[in-house]
Amino acid sequence: MINTVWFFLIFISIFTAVAEGKLTTVSDSIFKNAAHAVEFTIGLAGAIAFWSGMLKIAEVSGITRTIARLFQPLLIRLFPVLKGHRNIIGLISMTVTANLLGLGNVATPLGLKTMEELQKLNPRPERASDTICTVLSVILGGLCILPTTLIAVRAKAGSANPGAILVPVILVSLTGTVTGLTANYLFLHACRWFRRKE
Repeated sequence: MINTVWFFLIFISIFTAVAEGKLTTVSDSIFKNAAHAVEFTIGLAGAIAFWSGMLKIAEVSGITRTIARLFQPLLIRLFPVLKGHRNIIGLISMTVTANLLGLGNVATPLGLKTMEELQKLNPRPERASDTICTVLSVILGGLCILPTTLIAVRAKAGSANPGAILVPVILVSLTGTVTGLTANYLFLHACRWFRRKE
């Protein structure tokens, strides 16, 4: 759907430029912004590579395992059915840690691996289990205390104060996570209640 919207907007823009005899302006803009996009992407890739490297160093040095252990008591309470599955709890912890550091590019493969492991425990593989839904609520809530990628984007775009978004991001991501978990809790209990009624 979004591709259709973008195509429609670009098509209308080019059509309008042709109708007004400003096609050369469009061509100049394309070349200028393409060069800017390449420069921006390379700069952003550097920032992402830096933070991914830092996370890898933290992983090798055992820091991430320590952070993961800090989350484990909370996660075991949140996912009691995973109590005997330390590897999955560890994956969830690592995904949450990557989210906290604003490293979506690291959190995504970790989240996919977590879903793969959870699916092996799913008694009904054709549908998402309660545990999968709860994990998704935690991960997609995107709780973040250090939005490194977003700060890097703002810095590369020329922001005078790239870190000004720190508090708003923490508040918004905390609200999103709490709302997601609350909605998940209510829906799961409603589903269980309806199942008992059947």
